[in-house]
Amino acid sequence: MQRISEAILLLFASITVVGCGESLDGLNRLAAAGSIHEAAPVKAHVQIEIAAPPSAVWALLIDAPAWPGWQKNIDTVTSAGPLANGSRFSWQTGGTTIHSQVQLFEPQQRLAWTGTAMTAKAVHVWQLKALPGNRTLVTVDESMDGPWMAKMYPSEKLAASDEEWLQALKHAAEKTR
Repeated sequence: MQRISEAILLLFASITVVGCGESLDGLNRLAAAGSIHEAAPVKAHVQIEIAAPPSAVWALLIDAPAWPGWQKNIDTVTSAGPLANGSRFSWQTGGTTIHSQVQLFEPQQRLAWTGTAMTAKAVHVWQLKALPGNRTLVTVDESMDGPWMAKMYPSEKLAASDEEWLQALKHAAEKTR
């Protein structure tokens, strides 16, 4: 009986520790440098070309309280106003509340935040590149760490979610043009 209890305890310990990945402080440093956690079990890299200038795209990205108005997968956002360096904000998507903090804020170029939800930790990096003809190339890199993340939310699902977000951003930015 003691061996079974020890085995259960060992299994529980391995479940809660393995796959937890980088510390939040480490992820904050990566995000501040515009990087994701490349060794994370879940990663996505997506991009889209938008027929709007970086200023229009940027305005939509930093107005977090307005996200639910153009991004149907975001239910609510709690923020003191537009995002800025160091801003803390919470947002809800798919019934999950994510607590985030902006780590990198380079107007009309790069925006990165870290976020936590239950046992998951994420880094979300946006890059905007001006293109000829008042167009913008938007690149999103995201990584997620935490127990069972690869099973619960695989990279393919994260990439699909980020692609949906980019499509919504494209639609909103091109509509306001």
